[in-house]
Amino acid sequence: MPRPEEVANRADLSIATLYRYFSNLDELRHDAMARVLDRFPNLFTIPGIGEGSRRKRIGVFVTARLDLHETLHPLELFQRAASVRDAGAAEVVHTTRKVMADQARIHFDRQLQSLPAAQRDAMVATLGLMTSVESWHTFRVSHDESIASTKRAWTDGIDRLLPDD
Repeated sequence: MPRPEEVANRADLSIATLYRYFSNLDELRHDAMARVLDRFPNLFTIPGIGEGSRRKRIGVFVTARLDLHETLHPLELFQRAASVRDAGAAEVVHTTRKVMADQARIHFDRQLQSLPAAQRDAMVATLGLMTSVESWHTFRVSHDESIASTKRAWTDGIDRLLPDD
């Protein structure tokens, strides 16, 4: 987690200016998350949710998750790091994961209905893990993969996991 001085330096502000507007980094993070939700609501949706062929739905799902992480990964990773010590940040992470799981359930309902109930929940959790910001970070940063190769890997993985229509 960055120190206040690092945040101020990166934002090209003095530390005094940072503290004039925010009493601490948690307050700054909370404000940033609220602004992101207002500014980028489209990143938190799946276009045409549940529509189209299985293959098309997989592609739309992967593209939506990649767009989210390509745009917001610094804030997402900061939020997750803060969630270890900040109950408010932990609640945001939990709520976001729940919303994303609900989207996966709706988007892949046809495939999930063919599974026993316990396997449905496991499949939704696996889809969330495969397309999480942590997975994004592993592919894009740790393994220096391109967006295209990350998209291909996620698409192929989900294609292999999900039952056919």
